[in-house]
Amino acid sequence: MRKYKSEDLNNALKKIGVKKNDLIFVNPEIYRLGYLNNNENNKNIYEEFFNNIINLIGKNGTICVNTYTFDTLKYNKKFLYESSKCTSGGFSEFILKQKKVIRSDHPVFSVAAIGKYAKNICSNNSSHNFGYNSPYQKFYNLNGKVLNIGMDPWKSPYNHVAEYMIGVPYYYNKLTEVKYFKKKKLKYYKFSSFVRYLDFNLIWDYEKLKNKLSKTKIVKKTKLGDGFIYSVNSQKYLNLCLDMLSKDQFALIKKNYFLKKIKKNIFENIS
Repeated sequence: MRKYKSEDLNNALKKIGVKKNDLIFVNPEIYRLGYLNNNENNKNIYEEFFNNIINLIGKNGTICVNTYTFDTLKYNKKFLYESSKCTSGGFSEFILKQKKVIRSDHPVFSVAAIGKYAKNICSNNSSHNFGYNSPYQKFYNLNGKVLNIGMDPWKSPYNHVAEYMIGVPYYYNKLTEVKYFKKKKLKYYKFSSFVRYLDFNLIWDYEKLKNKLSKTKIVKKTKLGDGFIYSVNSQKYLNLCLDMLSKDQFALIKKNYFLKKIKKNIFENIS
């Protein structure tokens, strides 16, 4: 695997437009980039990325990450607001351990943030993961940038925000009740989650989105180590997805496969 330095990381972030006072939503697949600072164990790699971003955006900037806890829904586990380990990867877990972090309340689809707008984004949210007053809507309203580190730029939580807003037929709103503990006290909260129908085994198809992103040139990209990092304005990205899905609600999946599964399911229920 290729090796890169902290200086390379800093220069790459600058090239894709990360700057002072920015509001950044990080989608990381850092392992795809190789080894940082000749350290094959990549020790303290999350701290290096965090510090580089913070140094560029400054005290008036903000970092956001997904801190999902899918196990609470999948295995009906209790949710401990302060300590439940997230399933969104090492960088997200690193952010959760920072002193000034603020985490939204959703027990499955939480978002955590540090910086000037952290409280605005991750407090007083609605009970829905992607809807009105969700962290994603608040981030969008503040005109934040989505930063994909190693991860392909067409993989974004704003795909699902767009699907929710359009009302695609392969997702639905699920009542989400779990044993919820905050400050060691059981809370009787009810949430909702926009989730896919598991019976249909969706196959994602990003070709149309990739082509749109290429034509509109709204994504900034630069090489780093073995991979790339990308940035895109959240409003431009979401509006592009909404335009695609409003014209074809199956634009992000293999339509024919989904419709065949639907017809088969209907036939089996009738027979």
